[in-house]
Amino acid sequence: MEKTVFIQLNSTCNQHCLFCNRPPQSERSPEYLTFEQVIKKIDECADDPEIIRVCLTGGEPTLYPRLVEAVTRCHERGKHVEIQTNGVALTKERIKELKDAGIDIINFAFHSHKKEISNRLRGVDFGFENITESIKEANRLGIVIHIVHVITKLNYKDLPEFIDTFSDMGLDLPKMFLNLSIVVPDGWAWENKDVIVPRMSDIKPYLIEACHKCKEYGITFDISEVVPLCIVDGYEDMAISTVFKINNAVIVDDYHTGKKSLEFAAADESWAMKAPQCVKCSMNEICVGFYPHLSEMYGFEDYVPRTDDPAEIISRFKGPEDDRQ
Repeated sequence: MEKTVFIQLNSTCNQHCLFCNRPPQSERSPEYLTFEQVIKKIDECADDPEIIRVCLTGGEPTLYPRLVEAVTRCHERGKHVEIQTNGVALTKERIKELKDAGIDIINFAFHSHKKEISNRLRGVDFGFENITESIKEANRLGIVIHIVHVITKLNYKDLPEFIDTFSDMGLDLPKMFLNLSIVVPDGWAWENKDVIVPRMSDIKPYLIEACHKCKEYGITFDISEVVPLCIVDGYEDMAISTVFKINNAVIVDDYHTGKKSLEFAAADESWAMKAPQCVKCSMNEICVGFYPHLSEMYGFEDYVPRTDDPAEIISRFKGPEDDRQ
């Protein structure tokens, strides 16, 4: 199976996002890999034929002083290379350098098309224009654009309008990819839970309308984190935790808790749970559930058992051989 490796270049960030699921920066010491360590990791990836993609991440990777050289090395060693960035420190000149170095994909964290809400979510009062202009410039240069949009209590009602924004920006919609990611109630996000963490039942109508719009525009998208299927009627095959469960896939995350393995086919109650009524739901066997912290805030009543046949939903999954990014 194709593998993607994420190399965390640093732990430093130039934002203070209220929804970050890692501990606050004040509790983390800034760390950078040396360039020698980065090259060693890239070369280890290059020697493994199963590793197709290398994603350079952080912290904020654009703060890494030798990012362009790292991209060049990945490209020269024959790997698809991408970065995950908030876009704040990017300029037209820097994007051109990344393009010339061989970058394939830029994953932009873009959480609101409204400046005031964007700044509040990001915990800073600068950079909004840099994000939007950088997305447009990368698109103009032919770099594949992935957008990561974290759904929170502050922006979920704007979801349908947010999708329209991509058309207004003049992006090549059939070539872009959108990840609608429901906020993880952990770390700094949990510290800000009253402001950030929404009810699943409140999200539902706006999320489904946004999915409709993605389909109308021809935007490839998915819905990530632990997503209960009762809130994504008609788009269950876009809920990636369910895709992972059906495909018996495993995600390994070692950002701030040490190495933590998320085995979706056997969901651990420390990161996913079901409501008492879920045993009556026809989707119970293919649904991963929801984050335990949500029950502390909103109880269990948001989760309404379904009665439709899951066989039709399962048939929509292409399986691990699909060409989804």
